Amino acid sequence: MSGAVGEHNNARGAVWALASATAYSLSSVVGKDLLDSLGPSSLLFWRFSIATVVLWIAVLIWHRRGGPNPFAVPRWTMLVLGVVFGLMVLLGFLALDRLDASLYIVLVYMYPALVAVGSALLGTRSAPLTWVALAVVMAGIVLTVPELFGGVGEVDGVGVALVVAQAVVFATYMIVSSRVMPRATDGVVAAAWIVLGASLVITPIALIDGLVLPRGNTLVFEVAVFALIPTVVSSICFFQAMRHIVPGAVAMVLTIEVALVIGWAVLFLGEEIRAIKIVGAVVVVAGVLLAQWANLREARMANVPLPT
Repeated sequence: MSGAVGEHNNARGAVWALASATAYSLSSVVGKDLLDSLGPSSLLFWRFSIATVVLWIAVLIWHRRGGPNPFAVPRWTMLVLGVVFGLMVLLGFLALDRLDASLYIVLVYMYPALVAVGSALLGTRSAPLTWVALAVVMAGIVLTVPELFGGVGEVDGVGVALVVAQAVVFATYMIVSSRVMPRATDGVVAAAWIVLGASLVITPIALIDGLVLPRGNTLVFEVAVFALIPTVVSSICFFQAMRHIVPGAVAMVLTIEVALVIGWAVLFLGEEIRAIKIVGAVVVVAGVLLAQWANLREARMANVPLPT
């Protein structure tokens, strides 16, 4: 499941990131379909509980057969990152409960631009084009939610606030994790600890909120798929990608998720997408890609790794 320590392959990293984006794109669509039956906290309880069991069985069996030791990592650091990850996902599903999946995914993709801003505030030099890209992203956001800025139609303001908060937490998570997590950590091991941390923080919230059991074969099957593909598969692919390419490059590839989620929302949720929102989504993605390209170019010119 992993290459030798220090072995990096840009093409392989891009493939892992693409696989992660494809798997995670199902999270918004399948999750949106399950929210009415389970609610945000119960849905995430089952998601992270099932994923934790599967991942830890996998890493322990793999370790017995010669794989990496899952305990030879900064455990408390990774658990704390998992707690932040769990809270970030909870914010997202509280927002998704109020917004269309197609709108949600565009708004949450403010986070790469926020990563660039946050990194600059922490002393990391940002390319001048980063600020142009940030302006492009914000213009795309205005186009995506004309109801909020132009008074035409209706959009849930609380939902928008929640997804903006998620984008801020996501950006913080990316900045911190790239600095404190050893790059040589295997993707399966990293996913096991992160998902365990998420499960630890979501469990008491779900119990206090009133845990809902999935009933019926169809619902149980959908919950299992939700736990395995957008969580287990996507997390493993994400951390494997981070081993091969810098986080900024990973974020560039992950922007494909915007197009995927919009497509899934139209096909499976029957959402109607206005032309102006499609234009807004394109502008947001263009701004994100511009920001990441500019910072990767700056890092290559400086001949130093780019922390994001």
